[in-house]
Amino acid sequence: DYYAGQWSLAIQGFDSYIKTFPKSDLADDAQYYIGETNYSAGKFKEAVGAYDALIANYASSNTLPDAYYKRGLALNSLGQVAQAKASFEHCVKNYPETDAGRLARQALDRINRIGRQE
Repeated sequence: DYYAGQWSLAIQGFDSYIKTFPKSDLADDAQYYIGETNYSAGKFKEAVGAYDALIANYASSNTLPDAYYKRGLALNSLGQVAQAKASFEHCVKNYPETDAGRLARQALDRINRIGRQE
């Protein structure tokens, strides 16, 4: 459903998986993909909520760097620039050697350039 762009069905499937297998090694991935699905559908507020749930409930997830980065993108899309910067900064500080950390650094640079131009 996710790859077919069936956003609501994908979210239902991921949510059902988490409820059925909350301790599974893949539960954090399902939570991450709820965020990704909402983000892809342009539901940025819901995406932030899903990324927040991942961060709060799966502190050792391998998807945390991406969650912080994508959370920043979603917050920025909502016009919440200060919160977006904080999410990007957390990603850069804690995961500097990851792709998400490098992308977060670029996102911060873009935000800072735009801020100087205004």
